[in-house]
Amino acid sequence: MGRGKSMSITWLALVCALCAALFPAHAHAEETTGASTADCHAGTLVTVVAHLDDDLLFVNPGISDKIDAGWCVTVVHLIGGANGAKFDYVLLRETGTKLAYARMAGVANEWSESNVMFAGKPVHELVLKAQPRVKLLELRLPGGAVRGGKVPLGLLWDRGATLSTYPMQRDGTGFTTYDRPALIATLRAILSQATEVYTLNPDTVPFIEHPDHIYAARITRTLAQSLDKSLPIGYHVTYPTGGLPKNLSTAETLRKRDVVGSYFSVDGNDAGHVFGEFQWDGNWVARRYWSAARTSEPGADFRPRPTRLVNEYSSQCLGSGGGAGKSPRLAACSQSATQDWHWQPLPVTPGDKNDAQLVNEATRLCVAERDGRLVEETCSASATAQRWTPWDFGLVYTPSGRCLGAVNGAVSIGRCSLLTAEYRWAVSPRSQWTDTREEGALYGDVRGAGRDSTVYVQRRKDGPGFNVWVAEMSRFEGAMPWYLNAVPFDPEATAPTCTADTLCFDGARFLVADFDGDGRADLMVVEPRNGGTAFWLLRSSGSRFEPPRLWYQTDSAFTPATAQQYVASDFNGDGRADVMIAQKRGDAGVDLWVLTGSASGNTASGAPARWLEAPQLDAAARFLPARVAGAAHGGVLAIENVKSALAVTPLASTGSAFASGERGTPYPPFPGAWVKTAAGDVDGDGIDDLVLLQPRGDSASVDVWKMKGGKTFGAPVRIATLADTSYADTMPAIVRRNDRTTLMLFRRANATLGEYYFTGGAPSISGYDFDGGTRLGPLQIWGNLPGLFSESLWLRSLSQ
Repeated sequence: MGRGKSMSITWLALVCALCAALFPAHAHAEETTGASTADCHAGTLVTVVAHLDDDLLFVNPGISDKIDAGWCVTVVHLIGGANGAKFDYVLLRETGTKLAYARMAGVANEWSESNVMFAGKPVHELVLKAQPRVKLLELRLPGGAVRGGKVPLGLLWDRGATLSTYPMQRDGTGFTTYDRPALIATLRAILSQATEVYTLNPDTVPFIEHPDHIYAARITRTLAQSLDKSLPIGYHVTYPTGGLPKNLSTAETLRKRDVVGSYFSVDGNDAGHVFGEFQWDGNWVARRYWSAARTSEPGADFRPRPTRLVNEYSSQCLGSGGGAGKSPRLAACSQSATQDWHWQPLPVTPGDKNDAQLVNEATRLCVAERDGRLVEETCSASATAQRWTPWDFGLVYTPSGRCLGAVNGAVSIGRCSLLTAEYRWAVSPRSQWTDTREEGALYGDVRGAGRDSTVYVQRRKDGPGFNVWVAEMSRFEGAMPWYLNAVPFDPEATAPTCTADTLCFDGARFLVADFDGDGRADLMVVEPRNGGTAFWLLRSSGSRFEPPRLWYQTDSAFTPATAQQYVASDFNGDGRADVMIAQKRGDAGVDLWVLTGSASGNTASGAPARWLEAPQLDAAARFLPARVAGAAHGGVLAIENVKSALAVTPLASTGSAFASGERGTPYPPFPGAWVKTAAGDVDGDGIDDLVLLQPRGDSASVDVWKMKGGKTFGAPVRIATLADTSYADTMPAIVRRNDRTTLMLFRRANATLGEYYFTGGAPSISGYDFDGGTRLGPLQIWGNLPGLFSESLWLRSLSQ
């Protein structure tokens, strides 16, 4: 991505003195013949991006996968440095990308550098000495502004401008120039070597994504289509991925975070922010969203793609008001095409704001701003009232420069200052915040005091480790750190940071239960290790968690990559918590395996035992520990999404197996993927009930429903509506507190959005005591907790 002066880039003080180390003393130019000393028989991937971190943040692990498979990879960076940057910064970024690719390949950071000729133009080439299948090509064109302003690449492509590059020689000499024909010839020569092509997203508009990203992708698509070959080509979404659910595996995420961290240890001299989800760079690491096509498919530079406008706070979708003269309205998200939109680019100078129309896919009408309100009307490229400015990270500026929001369930246009999440928009209802795989807090009697405490985890900024905090449901007792887990990060290492005995946040799943039977709940951390799974026990002393000890290590038959979920409860009735592994089957469904604890509580008693074969259950089922009707031991509830409807199946424990009862009845009004659940004994009959949270759709409010527990669960009954409660920012649980059953809410404080940080907000805890099992008492607020809500979220399950 581009880095402008407004982003406060930290410069390395001695970069100029290091120039001699960055380039050989006698860089030479030679006409390329397409030949290579590397063995490229497996294939050649050519990736064309704008900036020197775009490939690392948005395309990878697509590149590292090819390296591992024996392919040659050529990465083309069109832009050198960033908007308005000096040549020093070009060299600095190239130093960072060299370090990153050396780490990606797992070899020493030593490169052969030269200037080679493509179609008569010098291009700076870097070849990794210990792995010559890795090549970087630097065109060193000037970059454009990320948020409005001059976009040289766009002026070259659309307006016939001629650009001068940064120097090709380390002494500041060797400029070259490009116009559109020259750039076409140079890139076509580079792409002619490709077996497969990757680039960024051509089918979006500024400033949802950086203008440089968009032009790099459109240019690449146009030239790839001119090769007279039918090659696979992949288009990668950039900025919006930060608001989408994580979709990379643990191994991919850990490796990618190492690579990105190495890069930013040079570019900015600080890799700390890439280990979190709070801000850009870090929140792109665990994601890769892309689409596959072929270069033989014809098409225009821009192809409209339907998108949604989903308010992050209310979880409502913007839809057409019904026709010309009507105003757009907010409603619960549905499958209706009236909630589908696309941004249509307007013929403006590249980099200008007010550059797109908002077009409804169903009505084909545009949204205009007239007399202080929004109205749908026939599209006209000359209508100033239809010229919107979509913004990066979820803001939308109206034609008059105000901000689009959702207040009290209605569309709002207001001043663009001191904004909160009511003014932030996602591109899909399936966002990072509505991902039902994620967990934010656990609960247990860690003090042995007869009451539950809140246990939550925070990412660290000094590496991939984490800290564990414990908070009480009290306004007078502050949260305290119970375990500090620093994992040092070495940006120059070639080996992975997270090794066999290292506990890293991205690889961890957490459990809280009394594993040793001493009356205090302990912490268990489940991590990949030695080709299998390690279960690390951190026993509670009553005031802290002790250092981890290995409770059990599985073989390769059980890996986190195939474990849908881990659940802790006393399944065999011996007074100590066991661990259930919901293991994905090779055919369909899951198998439920149980690890029981030994008498000492320090280790498991033996290998996992299969307690239930359940091919009939959805492999994406969620599991909640629960007291189930007809069983003396702890059981589980399987929460499934059956034909887009919630279904609940109780699985009772016999002490050595789970009894599979009748599969639960689906409830169509409750789409399983859009309901948050919690289990607990609400009415005091000894059998756990199920509580559901569902967004109302008419405002930022949540309906609370209860399903009566039993051999089969009762139909949902609404027991409360929580006003001004963001479904996306709320995670429920049911706990026992002072002999009362309480609906706990672990929430994100609705903090003011920063200029570049759109996911701020501390974690907070509040709750409602159940009154007779049929209604909720008054809200009790216990306040904000240390840290950030975004840094506490971890993946409890693999699929949703």
